[in-house]
Amino acid sequence: MTDLVLPAFEMDCREWIVVSPDEAGLPEDFDGAPVLAALSSVVIGDSDLAEASGVLTVGLLDEAARELPTREVAPGSVAQELLDDEFGPESVRYVMPAPGQRLAVLAEFVPTPEPELRRRIEDLMVSFRWQTAAV
Repeated sequence: MTDLVLPAFEMDCREWIVVSPDEAGLPEDFDGAPVLAALSSVVIGDSDLAEASGVLTVGLLDEAARELPTREVAPGSVAQELLDDEFGPESVRYVMPAPGQRLAVLAEFVPTPEPELRRRIEDLMVSFRWQTAAV
């Protein structure tokens, strides 16, 4: 039996606060999937405050998951926006499948209609990159 080596990934998180599940007060799993991190970003306007929060989980893709409707976030981007409406319009979800594996990272955000927050979410997802493990 061989060991499974999980590849690392990169994201540009300059506009986000990233914390561990323990620091965020989250359980170790979310809908049965292990939680990698919680993210939060805030836009301060003249008279209001808008916030988006997200959770990164890891899971295995089965054949049914591979058939879900998706939208390419940007040309050549690893991240694909999930277009199902199971979670409603207030939530946006992305899947980032690992190359050549069933492993995937799922990102789910609860944004506000604030356009700047939508841009930050899209930019974050476009910045996602899998890294190949050193052998």
